[in-house]
Amino acid sequence: MRAADAAILIIALVIAWSFYRAHTNRTYAFDLFDLIMEHGKLSRLACVFMGSFGVSSWVMVRATVDGKMTEGLFTAYGAIWVAPIIAKLFANTQPAKE
Repeated sequence: MRAADAAILIIALVIAWSFYRAHTNRTYAFDLFDLIMEHGKLSRLACVFMGSFGVSSWVMVRATVDGKMTEGLFTAYGAIWVAPIIAKLFANTQPAKE
């Protein structure tokens, strides 16, 4: 295992551990299951989304560490993950008034 892979793994484990600590602490209103649940049931879409985000983010980090990052990869990553979030932030969710 290369040092970069070990560092990425350690960072991921620290983040997972902090999420778990917040989940088990009664003073926080944080539930890990909210990340993958929808209306009280497991959301297949949320599970696929979380897995896809994790894998594609890992690919981006590896490409950067290996010196193989290109503008095309960076643009594709932004188009896939960042653009829809920004679009949702600025979308008008209220019905039009007549």
